[in-house]
Amino acid sequence: MTKLTLSIKGAEIVRKGLENLAAETPKVSRRRIYNTMLKIRTRLKTYPPPRRGQRYIRTFRLQRGWNIKQANNGYSINNATSYTKFVVGDAFGTSQAWMHISTDQGPRWPLMRNVFDDEVKKLPKEIEGDIKVVSRRGGLR
Repeated sequence: MTKLTLSIKGAEIVRKGLENLAAETPKVSRRRIYNTMLKIRTRLKTYPPPRRGQRYIRTFRLQRGWNIKQANNGYSINNATSYTKFVVGDAFGTSQAWMHISTDQGPRWPLMRNVFDDEVKKLPKEIEGDIKVVSRRGGLR
């Protein structure tokens, strides 16, 4: 009789590693999303230098108004200060007032939408790196 056998050595280790990875991935992703929201908030809290000849005295209410809150599958960022959309725009990248747009006087307030998009586009690579670390810790290569 001719016989061939194919078996997987270490199958139990692989199964356990995959189970651990499945359990850790949502935690890793959620933590990474929160860290991204912290970066967004930090950038939005940074004030540009005053305009030449500016007479307005800053209250820093906008800076203190940024909040990160847990949402269904992640986090949201908001600012309830009444004039926020005129300074950094709205969720669609519109409504920013002319005096807050970058001009020949230099950079002014960034649009919230652009800051959000800049930071979020880094997420896939960062999450992939985090998952690789969890995989290695779980015995997967």
